[in-house]
Amino acid sequence: ELEVGGGAVGKFTDAFVTAVYEDAVAQTSVINDELSPHWMPWTNRAFCFNIMETASLLYLAVFDYDLGFKGHDPIGRVAVNLNNLKRDTVYTLIYNLKSSADIEERENRGTIT
Repeated sequence: ELEVGGGAVGKFTDAFVTAVYEDAVAQTSVINDELSPHWMPWTNRAFCFNIMETASLLYLAVFDYDLGFKGHDPIGRVAVNLNNLKRDTVYTLIYNLKSSADIEERENRGTIT
């Protein structure tokens, strides 16, 4: 569930997620015109990362895809601690997306599951 443009009715996003773990970066496919995007099995939605340091965080950032020179609009981000997750276990977790890494500006921008 994403909040875009202050939650304005009728404003959709072309969402994609960038995942950063240690020295690896991966990106999902873009889901057009949605505020609750779901990535289907035929899209880029799952990634394997080599773990070099168990204390490393997984960073997820959600963007609104834009064409042109302006770049993509950031929607929100979260850092996920993987220390408590067990190997060969499937999890469904929900995290609040935050607008900024700055503790003083921690506005909720939606959730990621």
